[in-house]
Amino acid sequence: MGHWANVLLLAAILCSYAGSLQASRDKRMAAGTDVAQSEVPYQASFRLIEQDRHLGSGAILNVRFIITQASFIWKLMRTYPGQPLSELARIRLGQVELKSKIDDRFYTIYSHTYHPEFDFEAARNDVALVRTREYIDFNRFVQPIELLSGPIPEGSLVSYTDWGAEKDTAAQDDYKEKLQKLDARAISNDQCKELLSPWDLQDLVYDTRVCVYTNGTGSICTGNVGGPLVMIADGRAQLVGVMSYVYRACNSLVPGGFERLWNHHEWIAEESSVNYSDTNFGEMCRVVRNVAAQILMQNKETIRRRRAIRAAKENSEA
Repeated sequence: MGHWANVLLLAAILCSYAGSLQASRDKRMAAGTDVAQSEVPYQASFRLIEQDRHLGSGAILNVRFIITQASFIWKLMRTYPGQPLSELARIRLGQVELKSKIDDRFYTIYSHTYHPEFDFEAARNDVALVRTREYIDFNRFVQPIELLSGPIPEGSLVSYTDWGAEKDTAAQDDYKEKLQKLDARAISNDQCKELLSPWDLQDLVYDTRVCVYTNGTGSICTGNVGGPLVMIADGRAQLVGVMSYVYRACNSLVPGGFERLWNHHEWIAEESSVNYSDTNFGEMCRVVRNVAAQILMQNKETIRRRRAIRAAKENSEA
């Protein structure tokens, strides 16, 4: 938060100076735990506009771009042929509840871009970028996530977040009311292939995939799409991958496959850059001032709590 605080506060000063998929879907996540709203400010929910139904997840990269699973967008477009994505879905940010509220913030989809080597049949290079029409308002519960630029060590603790149910066939009403988190360990591709060999699935472990394994404590299931795989490094959440492939749905002894984003770092950075040549700087400054105000308020609240704790300690010692 410190790095972003400095950047956004500086930007605020400069601104002042300048002036249905389907009615029923398969089970999604087993043995997940509820997530607090402040834990995952980068989480995005793609919602079917007509019924406001959760379709898939993604993660915020910056003020204009959400990263998600290419296969998810590809299948959605073919489920509703002839309709542009902007008329099918919208993006909700800053919430962990499955059902939307009247004051939730939604963003219009402007465009989407598949990885140039995306292969739906093979689920290769399974990543897409979705651009919002409006600038995303950052606040305490809406923040971008840093993209990991290099590989993660084998055995690293990672977390996956999405909404889910606890039954084999689930309608929307069966999904958990709050966002779910599943903790796992990243494993090597060789170990992943070995674990998948009893089902002859080892050839589906590509070089651009990162496998995660819970060793029986939980599972990622069919229907989990586009959600972020995150690790904590240097005290910061960093984006490792997006959900891509379920080798054996809902089996906690089988690893799950994610698109390895550090392999695509250059493409993601280039495609998600924000072109400010046609920027409405009045709108941009409003967004930045809002973020700066949120950060200052959080800092004041932190100072207030520290003073209260110190005062209570002094009173107890008196």
